[in-house]
Amino acid sequence: MTRIVTVVPHGPTVFRHVATFLLITLLGACASLTVADTVPLPPASLAPENSDRISTGGYRLAALHAPDYAPDLMVMVAMSGGGKRSASFGYGALKGMRDVMVPLAVGPQPLLQQVSAIAGVSGGSFPAAYYGLYRDATFGKFEEDFLYQDTESYIWGIYLLPWNWTWLSDPLVGTNDFMERVYDRTMFHGATFRDLAQRGRPIIGIGATDLAYGTPVLFTQETFDLICSDLESFPVARAVAASNGFPGLFSPITLTNHAADCGGRKPGWLRGISDADRHNPLSRLGVEATMTERYLDPRRTRYLHLVDGGVADNLALRAGGAMMQSVGLSPEDMRSRGVDHVRRLLVLSIDGQGAQDSSVAQRRAVGGVFSLFGLVSGAQIDRYNFETLSAVTAQVHGFAHAIAQVRCSEAPVIDGARCDDVDAELIHISLAEMPEGPEKATLLAIPTGLTVKREDVDLLVAAGEKAVTGSAPLRTFLANYPVQPAAAAKSMRAAAAVGEPAPRRSP
Repeated sequence: MTRIVTVVPHGPTVFRHVATFLLITLLGACASLTVADTVPLPPASLAPENSDRISTGGYRLAALHAPDYAPDLMVMVAMSGGGKRSASFGYGALKGMRDVMVPLAVGPQPLLQQVSAIAGVSGGSFPAAYYGLYRDATFGKFEEDFLYQDTESYIWGIYLLPWNWTWLSDPLVGTNDFMERVYDRTMFHGATFRDLAQRGRPIIGIGATDLAYGTPVLFTQETFDLICSDLESFPVARAVAASNGFPGLFSPITLTNHAADCGGRKPGWLRGISDADRHNPLSRLGVEATMTERYLDPRRTRYLHLVDGGVADNLALRAGGAMMQSVGLSPEDMRSRGVDHVRRLLVLSIDGQGAQDSSVAQRRAVGGVFSLFGLVSGAQIDRYNFETLSAVTAQVHGFAHAIAQVRCSEAPVIDGARCDDVDAELIHISLAEMPEGPEKATLLAIPTGLTVKREDVDLLVAAGEKAVTGSAPLRTFLANYPVQPAAAAKSMRAAAAVGEPAPRRSP
């Protein structure tokens, strides 16, 4: 989540911002502003009533092409908020994932090529969405298109240039609609989620927060099914703008709920929620069912007003948890999607958010309103991050246990490995957890705004890359990943000795 305190420059910095935004915005002063909204799902894409899904196809993990993926390894990445500091750190982490090799039967392959899903909120949504569109071409371009740009000058232009004051007179136009146009012009060039779908895996989950309910909203078709809307036609730049819409600085991005057009269809997993779960405030599934049904009822929720994803989940991990849930809760669903082949689940939490400034505890005066906003949001982020890491770690291990149960219900040995040989790990790679020293102090002092000095960007990118390539937990996880040929042969001989079924082959 981008802290508002960094948006207001002072001293000579003002003149640099003014000169930049005058040049940029004068060139496009007369351009019209088009505000995109959701469109209903086409009837042909609706699933039969009482099926497990509301629609078929679309931008969802199961529908995306997955070439050259190891069938027994699932890798998910979550990129935190924190402005361009997190964007730079996350981009460096992607570079690091190119350099870390995964031992596969066909030979070592880059970890980045084995990633099935990338979730990003706020600052983390920029490298996630950009990589989703441009893949290997990202490296060497993302710096120039975004990281090195003076993005805060555009923000000043929205508020200070009269020809951008449509948001003052038109209630259907907001300040973040202008930022969408900036992101589209500089990075995404008209791309929609249909373009992301054509790239195949990894799926890119851009996360925002529903202002009405304070809950995470993920831009995937599973979420858009709940409001009976077609995600493929939705602009990527608008989703990124929603994910970065700091409340108060930017207006919400508003989506229309078309649930009335889906004829009462509901996702199949809702039918499996018991009354006990629905009335149990400590049941995760029960709470999720309650939230889901709010969107399915168009009389209750006519519009979604989306703000910064960091408000609900600054680590983007809850979004990753939603992706795991979307894989399926029933054994039949897991089998149909090939999840029963998975025996290693890796979740990488890439956290470029800095540590909370505790020096205020030593001062009599807190500071102005902008400093107060930054301190309050920072304290909330630090507290919520602990809770999120704890909750999602448990969810990851629970998902691995469910996979093992499904595998062992099929055969004691699958693809040459014991059915219960399933392991999962959440690895948190954090800027704030770097070893103490001058380098860490320098990096944490870099502001979380949308303009960062070029030399600071380079430091952050290098830090993200080094944090991944030097991660001891990641090396350990990958070292324990492959099934050694001797171990596989031993398992097969043991199964044959007791008359157990032969191991199943991969399709």
